[in-house]
Amino acid sequence: MELFERLIEDKNVWDAQIVGKNLFCQSPGEERCFTNYFSFCLNVASWPVEIETRTFFANEAELALNVFSEKCNIDEPNLKVIQDSRKKLVNISNDINEYVLAQENVQEKSANKENGKILSKLSKLKTEMLYAKDQAQFDDVLNKMSNLEDSLDKTILDKEQTTLYNSLTRDYSALVSQKMAEIAHHEDIEYNKKAADSFKKAFELFKTNEDKYKKSDTELYGLVSEYLFAFDAKRLFNECLVYYNHVYSFIFNRLDDDGKFRFTQFSFDTPKK
Repeated sequence: MELFERLIEDKNVWDAQIVGKNLFCQSPGEERCFTNYFSFCLNVASWPVEIETRTFFANEAELALNVFSEKCNIDEPNLKVIQDSRKKLVNISNDINEYVLAQENVQEKSANKENGKILSKLSKLKTEMLYAKDQAQFDDVLNKMSNLEDSLDKTILDKEQTTLYNSLTRDYSALVSQKMAEIAHHEDIEYNKKAADSFKKAFELFKTNEDKYKKSDTELYGLVSEYLFAFDAKRLFNECLVYYNHVYSFIFNRLDDDGKFRFTQFSFDTPKK
């Protein structure tokens, strides 16, 4: 008992709990041993410390009360001790439960407020997506959107937030499809512009020095593989295909029969951009 009291005085509650429980377990039916250990546990459970510590000591007090109720010699004094101890335990347990509930409410309000901020950012991000000009900008917005949605706690959305979230989900679904089509079209336009410039280059180079390309397969392949056959016809617009056919026919018609054959082979062998 002296060690138990010294540890309590030194505020060494964890070692005191071990010693106090040992003393109580040696004489679980003795009122004095029970009261000392129960009062100690209940006292620590009332301290303004972390909730895990308070809960642990409250549970220890409850366990001690249950054991004492079973092991003691029930008479009026001991019954009174049990009844009074139960009231004290109930009060402490209620205090702990109220504290936990209050903390949960604070956390929920904080999380709810944070959800509101995230939904606001998601709403504003739609404008950024709307004005994305290329795939890199579009991917950047998608990444931001994904990170924001991952940080959203959907389990505690209130009715208004749920309505907004569902609306944003529909809007983003439509907007993503729209932007993907726009970006693909924009990329196709740039591809066709580059192709048209390249076809023009092929036309001008060949026209400037026809003999050079007629006499040398190496030179001809270098010209057409770089500027004429390097583009995928499936991505070309009709207007661009018309110009391609014009350049193709111009060069093709100026080659002899062997040249025409090799020219045709070059069109198959050239890797496409």
